[in-house]
Amino acid sequence: MIKKRKLVFEFQNLLGNIITLFFGFAFAPMMALVFGNSYANVPQALNQLYLSFFCTIPLSMVFVGFSSLFSQEVEQGFTLRAELFGYSRISQALHKFLALTVFVLLSSIIYSWIFLSHFNLPSPNVIIIGQMAIFQILNTAVYFIIIFILTTIFKKFSRVYGISMISYFAIMIISGIMGNMDVGKLGDYLPIKLFVTNYTNHLNDTDYISGKIGLYLLILLGILGVILKAIVRNKNGNKHQY
Repeated sequence: MIKKRKLVFEFQNLLGNIITLFFGFAFAPMMALVFGNSYANVPQALNQLYLSFFCTIPLSMVFVGFSSLFSQEVEQGFTLRAELFGYSRISQALHKFLALTVFVLLSSIIYSWIFLSHFNLPSPNVIIIGQMAIFQILNTAVYFIIIFILTTIFKKFSRVYGISMISYFAIMIISGIMGNMDVGKLGDYLPIKLFVTNYTNHLNDTDYISGKIGLYLLILLGILGVILKAIVRNKNGNKHQY
């Protein structure tokens, strides 16, 4: 089901988008280093900062970069032409998701190396790294489906990108990464806030395992999957819609 040629195309597509490269690879380390210098002697604050911007990598990659690319592809009929060449909707979505996930994991590794080495912080142990990788993959999947749903409904680049950018900044604000706005307990329901809160004090533990965040994300994926299936089924009457 995985076709090398299509996967290479999706990699090249992401590499050719400067927005994806900047927000996916440069934004997190740049902002983390700027703010981190203010907490250089406070390890717990550095851990929290490290995890906060770690979580922005899939968010930025999907909501800012991928939403721009995908909505333009749908608007210009590229995805429909790809279907004519034998790439089904599911196949196209799978290749795009795999390419995005590789980029997210690669960016997460680069960001972690830059931040931890700059502030001379110890690397998390293998168990924690594994949980962090799973979190990034599941988060990427959640964001990917959200953008997929938005693009299926609104189709036009201007509408999809406008909503995705508003959502991006809203999530950043509500989760406490951007600004100091008091939003009560609303942020506690976001996976980002749950992840940062759970792992800040356990980042260097050797036997800490938190399954509730993964379970929470899997439930979110299930709900979004049902919504996506209902929307796609509703659109099936028109073959010219993605």
